[in-house]
Amino acid sequence: MAKNTELPYPAPKRGLPWELKFKFAQGQLTTLFKGIMNEIREKFGAASALEIAEKVWKREDRVKNMVHTLKDVFKIDGNDLEANLLWWNLYYELTGMDATYLEVTKTYTRTKITKCPWSTQDPKDISDWCIIYANIINKAFNPKFNNERLKGMCAGDPYCEFILKLEE
Repeated sequence: MAKNTELPYPAPKRGLPWELKFKFAQGQLTTLFKGIMNEIREKFGAASALEIAEKVWKREDRVKNMVHTLKDVFKIDGNDLEANLLWWNLYYELTGMDATYLEVTKTYTRTKITKCPWSTQDPKDISDWCIIYANIINKAFNPKFNNERLKGMCAGDPYCEFILKLEE
């Protein structure tokens, strides 16, 4: 007697919790990013890896579109520092980052990040990816924003620290 070896198609739904699906997708994105950055670095060097990442983020306004999508979906109006911090709060939550605002004024903020799934700590020579990415985000939000990284987990520090200023 022949065994039925046909698999059900489509595969049965398992009712997986959305939190698990999200964590899986997020993990795949961060792993893919770090893997691609490391492979480009090994083949072409750190400067090329950073240059390629920046070009990808700017091509077709990818990051700028992400900024405006979140602003639209969550109805964030304006381009001042307060609106920017609302946007970053959403981004931190979506990406699983832990951040604390150490100082906040109308034109200045200092942020400490203690958990980042995107960290490329080893190797350290591509650690500037995050400041490039953050600058693209902040400039898409308001061209008058200037961002500076004081410390970076990717560079071997125990946490990241950024200063964001709104220039007059």
